[in-house]
Amino acid sequence: MLHKIDTVIVGGGQAGLAISYYLTQEGREHVALERAPAVANAWRNQRWDSFTLVTPNFQVRMPGAEYSGNDPYGFMSLAEVIEYFDNYVERFRLPVLRGVEVFSVEKVGDRLSYVQARGTTKPRT
Repeated sequence: MLHKIDTVIVGGGQAGLAISYYLTQEGREHVALERAPAVANAWRNQRWDSFTLVTPNFQVRMPGAEYSGNDPYGFMSLAEVIEYFDNYVERFRLPVLRGVEVFSVEKVGDRLSYVQARGTTKPRT
């Protein structure tokens, strides 16, 4: 199925979500493609269970969602960080497609404003 989208973001980590936030605020059609079954994959699968942020909570500053909790000088736990990103996607209704692995991005013809992303969709479990 062919669908034209102005902007494709590869990755649903902090940078990809921040870009998606700004594009959403501008009303620009876009999609973020995340290989993992959920956003913030590194936080979910590459940290130990007792991990906490190494910077105080007041420094959590994803666009539009600065820390507003009651412990600005504390350190978010791993579960809190994951929840923060999940809530971020939901709160701003960011268009993230999970389980999509991108293998290449190529120019289509001579039109520099159009690209084609090829990848596969992994079944969600």
